[in-house]
Amino acid sequence: MWFDKRPLVAIAPMEGITDKAYRTLVRRITPEVILFTEFVNASGLLHGAKRVWTMAEFTDDERPIVVQLYDHDPEKIGLATREIAKRLHPDGIDLNMGCPVRKVVARGAGCAMMADISRSAESVRRMVTEAGSIPVSIKSRLGIADKREVVDFARACIEAGASQVSIHARLKDVRPRVPADWDALSYAARRLDTTVIGNGDVWSEEDALRMVALEGVDGVMIGRGGIGNPWLLKRIAQKLAGKAVDKHPSRETRARTAIEHLELNVKAKGERRGVLEMRKIVRHYIKGYNDSKRTWLKLIEVDSTADTIRVLEEFANKIPEEFQVS
Repeated sequence: MWFDKRPLVAIAPMEGITDKAYRTLVRRITPEVILFTEFVNASGLLHGAKRVWTMAEFTDDERPIVVQLYDHDPEKIGLATREIAKRLHPDGIDLNMGCPVRKVVARGAGCAMMADISRSAESVRRMVTEAGSIPVSIKSRLGIADKREVVDFARACIEAGASQVSIHARLKDVRPRVPADWDALSYAARRLDTTVIGNGDVWSEEDALRMVALEGVDGVMIGRGGIGNPWLLKRIAQKLAGKAVDKHPSRETRARTAIEHLELNVKAKGERRGVLEMRKIVRHYIKGYNDSKRTWLKLIEVDSTADTIRVLEEFANKIPEEFQVS
């Protein structure tokens, strides 16, 4: 099973981020990482929505990879699991019960599932039935109002057949600027008889080392820290394996990887959508330099692949490395 390796390093499923283009880059840079798709709507899959199916699809080069579903209806979740298992046969199928986004929660999905343990457990039970030999996992938060809610919630899902649990160490309405509660994460992990991956505020290889040192935590899931920084996953994998850690990439490497990411995104989604979606990501590739803001302002004024590449090429070549801001 993909979760048998220790310690685990995974990318957190993120809408508009962990798409085919990003996963391709991460897999090239860090072969050891576990990939997750964006979270995919079960109802959309069952309706045959092409764009939704595209979010779930992957190539064998991306394995091991886990497809993540979300919905509020156990029957739809089970049926979507059957279709994914039959058509794609991923290395795992995960149920998102941790997304706090209002439009998702308003439909009773994401973190709203934590308010109804029986419905969540039934969803997992149906997934396990339909997945066959493919392991089923869940992703949640610490809870909605109480940081200990996840224990009973996750136990019910484990009893229903979930083989692994990822926990984002914040409550539903706690915003990212508030530090993740790793003590609460460890409290829950110690009480769950399964593989637990921790998520929240892993910004460096040192953070990852501290997280896996928590009792009960078997691995780390990197979310925002990996946006525009696929090398972080490599350094974390190296650190956790006790190997020498790569140096941070040069500004030229950052810019040229951003160009590669852009080209992959445009190829997959078309020029306009591919370029516009990359704006929020490219800024992370180039941050930390004296001219980062100036370059970013140029990038948001262009809307073609060629012009975006031109700005990034200028950034790659214009200023020596020593001007990097610490």
